[in-house]
Amino acid sequence: MKKLFVFAALFAGIYCGFAYFAGAGAAPGPDRTATVYFSKEISPTRLKALYQKLEFKPAGKLGVKVHFGEKGNENYIPPALLKGLVTELKGTFVETNTLYGGSRGDTKSHLATAKEHGWTYAPIDILDAGGETSVPYSGKYFSRVLVGQNMGSYGSFLVISHFKGHSGAGFGGAIKNLAMGFASPAGKKAQHAGLFPRIRNSKCVKCGLCKAQCPVGAIRDDITVDEAKCIGCGKCVEVCPYKAIVTYQKSTGGVVFQEKLAEYARGVTAGRKLTYINLLMNISAACDCSASAPKPFIGDLGMLASSDPVALDQASFDLVNKAAGLDDAFKHESGISGVPCMEYAGKIGLGTRKYKLVELK
Repeated sequence: MKKLFVFAALFAGIYCGFAYFAGAGAAPGPDRTATVYFSKEISPTRLKALYQKLEFKPAGKLGVKVHFGEKGNENYIPPALLKGLVTELKGTFVETNTLYGGSRGDTKSHLATAKEHGWTYAPIDILDAGGETSVPYSGKYFSRVLVGQNMGSYGSFLVISHFKGHSGAGFGGAIKNLAMGFASPAGKKAQHAGLFPRIRNSKCVKCGLCKAQCPVGAIRDDITVDEAKCIGCGKCVEVCPYKAIVTYQKSTGGVVFQEKLAEYARGVTAGRKLTYINLLMNISAACDCSASAPKPFIGDLGMLASSDPVALDQASFDLVNKAAGLDDAFKHESGISGVPCMEYAGKIGLGTRKYKLVELK
C-alpha cells in the first residue's frame, strides 16, 4: 500500500509538472465548470466590481492587454471606461505591432494612434518594439510561439478584450486577443500561414479598394490574388464594403486557422498569471483592426469577467446570440463561425466551454 501511495504521488507530480511546462496556464481542462461574472451595466464602477470578483492578485509588473483601435475605426473600447481600474492597479498597456501595416504597423505609428485615440493615462509598452522571443510549445501546428520580447518583463496580465466580429475567426474575444495580441508580426504570420482570400465575382464591383489597401501588393489590377505574395493577413477582407472577399485555408479548410489561434493562445499563457474581461459593446461584424469597420449590428450588452478565457468567450458568444435571436450571429454577419476555435481550445486545455453565469446585481 505504501509503495502504491508513493507511486501515485510521484505520478501526480510528474503530470502536474508536464502540464505546467506544456502550456497549462489558464485552466485545468474542458470538463470543469468555470465561473463567469456578468454586469449588464457598463461603467467604470461596475468594471472595478467585476475585477474584484475575480480575486486576482497581480504578481510583479502588471500588463493590461488592450487593442487601441485602427485609425479610422469608431468601434474600439472607449479608453475612459478603463481609466479608474488601470490607474488604480498601476498597470501598463501592452500591445504588439500588426502584420499588415496600417496605423499600428510600426512602434512609432502605433504609439501615435494610441495617443490620438485617448490611451494617454497609463504607460504603453509595444512588446515587440525591441524584437521577439520564442516560447516552446508542443502542439499539432506549432513547436514554438513567437511573442513580443518585452512580454517577459511582466509578472501578470489583465487581458481586456472588445468582443466583436472578425472576418477570419468569426469573432474576436479573449482567445484571439491572446493569440494575435501577444504575437510578434512573425507569430501573426505563422498563424495566418496558408490562409488566402478568395474573390466572390458575383459580389465584386472592381472598386480597387482591396488592391489599394493590400500591404504587400498581392492583389492584381484585375482583382485576382497572387498567392505567392499573399501573407494571409486578411486586410482585404476587412476593407471590402461589398463582402466580396472571403478567406479559406488553401488545402486544409478554414477550421485550421481557428485551431492555430487556440494553440497560440495556449502557448502564450504557458506558466503565466492572467485574468480576463470581455466588453460586449459596439459589436460590429468586423475587428477593431479595420479602419472602415461597419456600424454595430448589436448594441451594448454588458461586461463579463473570468479566470478562464474559453468560458468567457463562450458566455459572450451566447449572450450575443440570445440578443440577436440567432444560433450563430457572427456566422450570420460574416459567413464564418467561431465555434471551432472554442471547441479546439477546450480540447487542448486552454479552458472549458462549460460555465456558470453570475450576474452582479
